[in-house]
Amino acid sequence: MSASKIRHNISTVKINPQFASISLKYFGYDFADYKVEIASLISLWQNQGYVEVYQTSADRRFGLIKDSSINKRGIVISYYIGLFHARLVDGENDPLIVLKFHREDNGDKFVDLKFMLDHDEIFGGINQKYNLQEMKGIQKSIDELIKTSDKNL
Repeated sequence: MSASKIRHNISTVKINPQFASISLKYFGYDFADYKVEIASLISLWQNQGYVEVYQTSADRRFGLIKDSSINKRGIVISYYIGLFHARLVDGENDPLIVLKFHREDNGDKFVDLKFMLDHDEIFGGINQKYNLQEMKGIQKSIDELIKTSDKNL
């Protein structure tokens, strides 16, 4: 493990009960179209017993996750604190899978897969990135979906 990666030991990976409905209703991604890729990520992480968070673009690769709360300019996005994302398809930028760590009653940490979306749907497109009002709207919408999915754990 490089110094620019942080390892999170996990007990398991769970697919949120709202995963399929949020992915399809809000972002147009059908769970059925990505079953193999989702199973591949789950298998990788569960077999390892950990998930690694990369910090620098040089470390970016399939199976690693990135902290969603820190943008490219190093600015913290408060709505995304505690959120992470990963590439779902090896070699492709989209879709991303959004995830969050939670604790079991016994204290074990697990990964909760929230939903699938495109990069621009969580971080804004080129024409939105510098429009503070639009970005806050995107961030609030994502935050609401996270809160909704957290209620259904």
